[in-house]
Amino acid sequence: MENTECRSYRKNFSRFLNGKLEGKERRALLKHVEECEECREELRIQYLLQEGMFRLEHGGTFDINSDFERMMEEMQKESKQEIRRAWFFRVAMCVFLGVTYYFLGIGIVGY
Repeated sequence: MENTECRSYRKNFSRFLNGKLEGKERRALLKHVEECEECREELRIQYLLQEGMFRLEHGGTFDINSDFERMMEEMQKESKQEIRRAWFFRVAMCVFLGVTYYFLGIGIVGY
């Protein structure tokens, strides 16, 4: 029996697989499926169905389980890079604001 938290994540599986889930929502989903084996398996099944149908229609190869694991690893890496970029942006903005306030202070005080 799945709980409410799992249900809320599972509603986003198709958005995730279609690349439409971003930011905090994607990071939260990735964290959840790392910790919840049932949800990871459900995500794997949805991936296998979606990707399997696509490959049948377009003549692709079938090592979908390995592809799923690679996709999950890539998503984890992208999420970590996204966090680093956000952190860098925040630090850069703080430095910029600090320098701006410093020069404003000098202008107001009249040094």
